[in-house]
Amino acid sequence: MKESSHAIAPAFKKLPNLPVANKVWLLRMLSLLASASRLFFRWSERVIATEHAIPVRDAGEVKVIEVTPKSLIGVAPAIVYYHGGGFFMSYGGLHLKKVEAYAEQLRVRLFFVEYRLSTQQPFPGALMDCVSALDWVHDNAESLQVDRDRVAVMGDSAGGCLAASVAQLVCDENEQRQQPKPIRAQFLIYPVLDCDCKTPSARSFHDTPVWNTRNNQVMWQVYLPGIQDDVQALPPAYASPAHRHDFRGLPSAYIESAEYDPLRDEAHAYADALTAAGVHVVRLMVKGAVHAYDFVDCEISRSAENERLTVMRELLCDE
Repeated sequence: MKESSHAIAPAFKKLPNLPVANKVWLLRMLSLLASASRLFFRWSERVIATEHAIPVRDAGEVKVIEVTPKSLIGVAPAIVYYHGGGFFMSYGGLHLKKVEAYAEQLRVRLFFVEYRLSTQQPFPGALMDCVSALDWVHDNAESLQVDRDRVAVMGDSAGGCLAASVAQLVCDENEQRQQPKPIRAQFLIYPVLDCDCKTPSARSFHDTPVWNTRNNQVMWQVYLPGIQDDVQALPPAYASPAHRHDFRGLPSAYIESAEYDPLRDEAHAYADALTAAGVHVVRLMVKGAVHAYDFVDCEISRSAENERLTVMRELLCDE
């Protein structure tokens, strides 16, 4: 395996290159490999994990896993979480390990959404599942013991796109209905945000581990079929969060990026757009890191995750 030419930190240099191509059989195989890792995952005895089947706006149901610390009593903040995986991959055991840690360390009720993958249904299938999960948490806040005023959306990678899209969609809907904002904060971890794939980082990182320029293009081809074939075409509303025109009124945001990630520059541009619109933004770029770096246990990851948790606590949990 050829090593990347970039100054990537040693802890990440040996991460594999993900072989992605616009072939449904290959993408489904990768998804099966990711889901297979869940076979070895066991929830901690310190949390309770409960599965719910909830209704979706465009018909059908989606599975939501509620993760709550056993010692948590009474009404608490909530996070609605959307996993990464290029929209086409299922979640793995490492995703569950992370959300378990968020629930425990932040003392929140976390709702993990098993949304439809792009190989099953392109946009807007996943978005409908994700916004429906937020609807359900709000509609059932009393029985779920959730503080309606302290609900956040969160996602890593493609899940970060879904979190940003949900934030935009419900912000617009509630403004039209003249209702209070349903989201207190959005936590976007090395998020997918721009279907154009034209930023310097999106164009130049051809040999980075885990995620690269080609993978990024294939991801959008499957999620938004035909969008890259027509240079004049605009993406559908809420599909590509960076294409929004008015960022005013969106929830406070924490946006995290990795130095050697094709998604780096779109994360920075999104943070700039929110800040210019008067939205409170906390940002972090992790030096020497690559996409999905936080699944590697090392000093860089631990330090960044500590900062992530500190900001999440300030934006969501503090009164």
